[in-house]
Amino acid sequence: MAGRTVIRGGTVVTASDRYEADVLIEGERIAAVGDGRDWAADRVVDARGRYVLPGGVDTHTHLEYPIDGFTTRTSDDFHTGTVAAAFGGTTTIVDFVKKEPAHSIRDSYLRRAEAAAARCVVDHAFHAIVPPPEQQPDAFDDLVRLAAEGVTSWKFFMAYPGTQMVDDATLIEGMRLAREHGVLPMVHAENGHIVADATRRLVDSGAVAEHHHHDAHSHISEGEAVHRAVAIAETVGAPLFVVHVSSRMAAAEIAAARARGLQVWAETCPQYLVTAFEDYAGKGADAAAYVCSPPIRERSNQEHLWRALATGALSTIGTDHASFCLGQPADLPPQKGRSKGFFPKVPNGVPGIEDRLMVMYEAGVAGGRFGLSRFVDLVATRPAKLFGLYPRKGVVAAGSDADLVVWDPEADHVISAATSHMRTDYNLYEGMRVSGRPAQVFSRGDLIVDGGTLRAAAGRGRHLARTAPILNGDLT
Repeated sequence: MAGRTVIRGGTVVTASDRYEADVLIEGERIAAVGDGRDWAADRVVDARGRYVLPGGVDTHTHLEYPIDGFTTRTSDDFHTGTVAAAFGGTTTIVDFVKKEPAHSIRDSYLRRAEAAAARCVVDHAFHAIVPPPEQQPDAFDDLVRLAAEGVTSWKFFMAYPGTQMVDDATLIEGMRLAREHGVLPMVHAENGHIVADATRRLVDSGAVAEHHHHDAHSHISEGEAVHRAVAIAETVGAPLFVVHVSSRMAAAEIAAARARGLQVWAETCPQYLVTAFEDYAGKGADAAAYVCSPPIRERSNQEHLWRALATGALSTIGTDHASFCLGQPADLPPQKGRSKGFFPKVPNGVPGIEDRLMVMYEAGVAGGRFGLSRFVDLVATRPAKLFGLYPRKGVVAAGSDADLVVWDPEADHVISAATSHMRTDYNLYEGMRVSGRPAQVFSRGDLIVDGGTLRAAAGRGRHLARTAPILNGDLT
């Protein structure tokens, strides 16, 4: 348990303001924000010339996450992944639980929550993935029970027919139940049949190199799925959250829905804003490093996403962190190279849990695309509100958890796989020079990262039961 700490002389940044103030931490909570010249403390942190931010909230991670019929999993486990998150300034994650073959969705959740509690160094929660009815006919009974227990977001896959994709009838039933039980429905919005058909045609033509993954996942497949999800949500009166938006067509559909006053929110990810198809086209097996779904699209698409962030059509920035190795560590199941030269079998996912704040500060704030308060809203405050964690998380305010980042805006750091804490042998942002990074990171009052030193043990992270999303008609 932390004692009494004062963070002195910094500039506090919230989603709406920035001002000079000291921050007093007592135990796990922020006790006061203001003039702390007379505050006694067991520890004083000098934050002069630095920003004091709320700890990052990443609501889209996949740690020790099984894919492809549980034949492989991501390389970061709950320990390595949350250590990397901490070094990057993220103090809360929301991961995912899918139904295991021999277990119900609720039993799968309980098993996964137990594993996370034993290994996580930061606080954590889970979204529940809605299984197709043929996998568990009574799944919604479990999901309603989970909602009462604090799992207040359900994810529906509109992609991957035959394994995870649900039909429109399930979307309608599920979104209606979500509305009734204070749950935020989420969608992976790609038309699974369009993608499957495009994949078959590419394979038949011999276009199977890793970079052709991009060609199988068209803008139309993403735009159509977003349009359909919005139509269903509007029909049943449910809110909607669209994950990992990569396409200008999808962003346009979301902007149109919000302009009509619908409660629709969406995230994008750094990989879609900073890297591009041109970075991996024709690179053979090395292109597997960039394979994720939806795909990292052409460079001309990036500006549309930046504009959607500027106008508020996109509301949060997550990572969709799903790390794999290009090589094959002996203690891991098949990784990126398991089917070289054949994109349909390349494990989907890219790393980024450690890099999110640094990349978005550099490209967004230092790059002049948005200010510090918008940055805080995108990476901490808005995710906390939408996913039932606010005001406990995502804000620097008395009474909130003391999840804080002392941010050095003059850090001059170069991102590299060699210095990363993620368990992967490459980095999408290799060689990117960033002008800001965390100097100290607090989680519930504990100083868990101090410069380059980790001060957190496996299992200190706390599992979080979440409340209903904070919507209130607020579409900012």
